[in-house]
Amino acid sequence: MRVRNILSGSLIAVIFLFTFYLLLVPEHAFMDLDLRVGQSLEHDLVATVDFDLPYQEEDLLEIQAAIKSSVPIHLEYDYSVWSMLREEFYSVFMQSTNDSSFTNGMLYELFSMYEVGVFDLLDVRENYDGELAVLLSKSGITDCQLFDLYEMKDIRDILALNLSRWNLSNEELHEITALLKPNLVPEDSSRNASADAAAAGLSNIDTTITAGSILLEAEKPVTARTIEYIRQLESVSVEYHGFAHLAGLMLLVSIILAIAMFYVHDIMPDTWYAANRFLLLGVIWIISLAATGILWLVMNETTGYPYATLITFGAAMTSIFFHRRHAVFFTFMFSLILGVVHPHPFSIVLISSVSGLLAAMTAWDVRRRSSIPTAIGFSTIGGIGIYLLLYMLNASLETNSLIESILGLLLAPVIGIGAASALLFLFEKVFGVYTVLAIDEANRTDHPLLKEMRDLAPGTWSHSQIVSELAGRAAGAIDAWESLASAGGYFHDIGKISSPEFFIENQRNMPNPHDSMNPWESAKKIIAHVRIGVALAEKAKLPRAVINIIQQHHNSSLVKYFYNKAIAESIDPDSVLESEFRYPGPRPSTIEAALVLLADQVASATRNLADPENLADIITSVIDEKDLEGQLDDCHLTRRNLKTIASVFTSALESKFYKRVKDYPSGDLSNGN
Repeated sequence: MRVRNILSGSLIAVIFLFTFYLLLVPEHAFMDLDLRVGQSLEHDLVATVDFDLPYQEEDLLEIQAAIKSSVPIHLEYDYSVWSMLREEFYSVFMQSTNDSSFTNGMLYELFSMYEVGVFDLLDVRENYDGELAVLLSKSGITDCQLFDLYEMKDIRDILALNLSRWNLSNEELHEITALLKPNLVPEDSSRNASADAAAAGLSNIDTTITAGSILLEAEKPVTARTIEYIRQLESVSVEYHGFAHLAGLMLLVSIILAIAMFYVHDIMPDTWYAANRFLLLGVIWIISLAATGILWLVMNETTGYPYATLITFGAAMTSIFFHRRHAVFFTFMFSLILGVVHPHPFSIVLISSVSGLLAAMTAWDVRRRSSIPTAIGFSTIGGIGIYLLLYMLNASLETNSLIESILGLLLAPVIGIGAASALLFLFEKVFGVYTVLAIDEANRTDHPLLKEMRDLAPGTWSHSQIVSELAGRAAGAIDAWESLASAGGYFHDIGKISSPEFFIENQRNMPNPHDSMNPWESAKKIIAHVRIGVALAEKAKLPRAVINIIQQHHNSSLVKYFYNKAIAESIDPDSVLESEFRYPGPRPSTIEAALVLLADQVASATRNLADPENLADIITSVIDEKDLEGQLDDCHLTRRNLKTIASVFTSALESKFYKRVKDYPSGDLSNGN
């Protein structure tokens, strides 16, 4: 099984990489022109690839210098200045005025200004001409305007004005005001670091030339700038054709594919171990890649590199056949692959991701006729909206025609999601993987197998109804697949219809056949209902997701009653093997399978409960037990999910007790239970 999975995954990866190389790796003619200034050509000279033209070194240095000079001045608080000035001014004011009231008032006024911050404008203007400042204090870093602070000249004027009432000479006033010092000192190291960071963030790109742009019109003279274009284009063409560049592209895509494979193995084990599901997933995204490559080849002739992709096909198909959460992951992975070869990777990843995600989140429920047009509308609006937003932000969206790009983004979702809708039936038949429609078809109580269960095993049917209700309600509460959980609940014990008398819920007014059997035979009969159920479900062509739930609803758990009975009756208890009393498994691989397992266990544990008082504790105990046993390790239920499930189970079962009380108004329920 493992070897087959590895071979299948390798085959899909090889086909995907070959498709990527064939259709998306750009092929560009090497340009080798020896032109001179003043020379002309008989034909237009057209750029064969997108390329960037860097700044001249002197221009770049000039721009970096301008950026550095524009960085706001950094001023650091010197908290020792005011402490020193306060003592000094107290002595000077008392000596000059002999007025303690004035002295204290003046000191308070100066303190309030120094608390805001005082700087020397002459020192600031030596390195900075702007009006912004960055304050460095004990409390952190603050941005402000210089006019929000106090300048030394203003404080001297304020102090001189207040001292003028004391008839001091100009010389005395000058001596006193000269004592003032700034407590905001320029901090060059911090400012230089910010300036270097700002300069380092400067793009070295002067001009971006898109494929298809005319570098030199026919019969026009060659300029020095034209020669710069040609030299840069030559170097870019060499990079495109270089082996290292191609190897890097293929390695990067291989890494993304490996991540996707790991995701399938770890998060989608039901797909990993089912060849048809695994193959379907690979084919969906190979078709998306091939269609996108063909679309780009067609559109590249007129618009340069387009932004329209067929990611919506893969997103919609994955959402419909698998789940929305899986479609979201593969949409993002596919967008990264497109970004590897697109000249504007950020833009293409963002545009395709948004368009694909909206398709994934809206196309999944094919039961509604509006799902397909809704998905087309949302993905179209999302893709065009992001494109226009990036265009407004001037985020490297150069193209020869804005209208053609928008038209491509308009038509791509129509083609992608429309094709997904048209191919659903074909893909179901070819790969044997069923959609939500098939699950809904199985989630009906008039199914022939369920009718047979009602007739042959009414006790099992009653139990299955409870399990279906519990699992379905819990799935709805945690945003899992409610129809699948409900259908799994109906069919999980379908194997019991072959020998209903061996199961206690069907043993009404009849002896228990296990009383005359040894525990090994009893365990085999009990365990066999899983194998028989899978066979019946496959014969009835139930969806594989439902069959998996039948197979996994007991995990590899132990049939404890007969195991303990075997130990008690055995002459040599050590010879009793646990493996003979365990279900074959495997553990639940999906959330829906886990919900059926938990609902089955809870329904059995509370079947004979007469009083709902301890219901919540019993349910919590059952769920915790299965969690601690590791039975839920492969289905990715969180602790928060388990609490929600316990709450839903409790609420659902409590309502059944309330109904029971209503049926017996006398209050004596001892006989009724």
